[in-house]
Amino acid sequence: MKNIVRINIDTKMNDLNLDIENKNIVNILNKVSNKNGKNNIRHLYSWTHNSNIIKCYGWYDGKNDTINKHELIPNGSSKFLEEDSSIILLYGDIFLLCYDKNNKNIDFSVSDYAEFYEIINEGFDDCLSEDDEEEDSEEDDDDEQDYIDELNKEDIDELNKEDMDEDFEIINDENDELDIDNNNY
Repeated sequence: MKNIVRINIDTKMNDLNLDIENKNIVNILNKVSNKNGKNNIRHLYSWTHNSNIIKCYGWYDGKNDTINKHELIPNGSSKFLEEDSSIILLYGDIFLLCYDKNNKNIDFSVSDYAEFYEIINEGFDDCLSEDDEEEDSEEDDDDEQDYIDELNKEDIDELNKEDMDEDFEIINDENDELDIDNNNY
């Protein structure tokens, strides 16, 4: 019996203690899955951690009500998927199994995954703080003002005239009545 991680579609994780052999992994994972995607479960991604290999099994296709909301660790290697593991949309439950350097299944728990997740994602913050956004906005405003200062008054008048011409389309139609809608709804 070996411990593996199941990530449910609502991102909750469970430790599962299963008797897994390499030859029947797909059948066992299908049986213990709460939600499935479309077709058969597959080995999707792998990561190396401390000479061990973490393998991710799941579905890359399915219905909208089975979308798994968990964001995997980035840079997983896959034999057939081109999208990065952290941005791909997966369906149904996701399973994580760990193997040693001899390709033997070893225990892997939710806490092990959390530790690995933290190590990989440490220091990454894609979100800008409000201060960063304000600085970027101020820089953009300065650039725009410099550009405007470079233009002389005649150029500005000409640009404004062109903008006005493009903004309005004058339609001279003698019949101002709307057509009758004869469609059946």
